Amino acid sequence: MPSSQNWLILLAYNGTHYRGWQIQPHDPTLEGLLEQALLKLTGQAIKVHGAGRTDAGVHALNYPASFRLDTRFSPEKWRGALNSKLPEDVVVKYVQPVNPEFHARHSAIGKHYRYLIHNCPYADPFRPNSVWWVRRKLDIATMRKAASRLVGTHDFSAFRSVHCASPNPVKELRELQVEHTPSQPGSLRIEAKANSFLQHMVRILVGTLVDVGLGKLSPDEVGAILKSRDRTLGGQTAPPHGLYMFRTIYPDGLVEWPPDVLHA
Repeated sequence: MPSSQNWLILLAYNGTHYRGWQIQPHDPTLEGLLEQALLKLTGQAIKVHGAGRTDAGVHALNYPASFRLDTRFSPEKWRGALNSKLPEDVVVKYVQPVNPEFHARHSAIGKHYRYLIHNCPYADPFRPNSVWWVRRKLDIATMRKAASRLVGTHDFSAFRSVHCASPNPVKELRELQVEHTPSQPGSLRIEAKANSFLQHMVRILVGTLVDVGLGKLSPDEVGAILKSRDRTLGGQTAPPHGLYMFRTIYPDGLVEWPPDVLHA
């Protein structure tokens, strides 16, 4: 491999025990964990660039990260070496060299998040930290009507954290779907795709749709909330543990994923 090769890795992780992606001074994070693993393997302090900041407790099925390193390791050997230094709740699924200009975050042109809901009178004892348990039955058809009001290019100020520092609240929400999970009765998933998302945007969208499903808001009210640009009028913020980064979208030809790598 040439000097200072640019590498792309694809991670899957359970975010339950981590304070999100970004390094925190005194808390465990995914970025810190990965940089420590690289330090142990190479003896070098290597900066890892993640595809985005995930909140504490949020999970990822396919999370890209990139870094530069001069090494003769093959991609397969790198994957095995990194996994040997990581805990069982964090896995490197795939490694590949990429062109020097590639950046896991800045090269992205879209994000796809998935949110899982367990809609049942009783909890799922096997997934307490990986789905949001909503006891009362949700009206899925009405939730879908509300979701359709939100798709498109809009100012999503009413659907972002009050602490969000993004200077541009206008985003293109390309898809917001409410789906059944056929293999698990009572399980729902919400798929959200956009060019990018504001802080807590997916969780607020999900929380608002759940409020609609519970009869607390109507689809018309959701449309009015969007136009208001006022966060105080919006729905609840869904808890982090039901949220998964599903995929980061890059321009065609920039990254070639093998067909069996991306988790469905």
